[in-house]
Amino acid sequence: MKIERFIMKLNSFFSEILGWLQSTEMFARPSKQLPGKWQLFEYYTEIESDLNNVNEEQLKADKQRWNIEFAKDEKYLHDSNLSVSLISSIENGIWSISKNFVTLIHPENFRNNVEFQFAFEKGDLKLLKKDEFGRILFFGFFKRLGPN
Repeated sequence: MKIERFIMKLNSFFSEILGWLQSTEMFARPSKQLPGKWQLFEYYTEIESDLNNVNEEQLKADKQRWNIEFAKDEKYLHDSNLSVSLISSIENGIWSISKNFVTLIHPENFRNNVEFQFAFEKGDLKLLKKDEFGRILFFGFFKRLGPN
């Protein structure tokens, strides 16, 4: 009888710890951090072995933007006028995560899916896409818009 009570208390204790770990932002999984609205504030592209940087001031001056929303139901919407061919070819659709990659799934043709490596740093989202030769097609930095 005492062993059964001990096991029940131990199970209860572990359940509480697991609940706490899952509820804290520090231990949030990427799939929990990604949903929300994001605004591009800087990006890099590599053209003919030259790394080009467009910072926040240049984006504003040129009236360039890329806003993307990752909904909790795994749909994404985006609004962009960037002159980056990779980004201009993206259409609204479904997103999917595998490890540290997010795939923007084209609604009609899987061959047009775009997969980015992603990371979070100090609350900012980073999206990276390289070509088969390791050149940077797009490396963007996004800040969250509004509450999650």
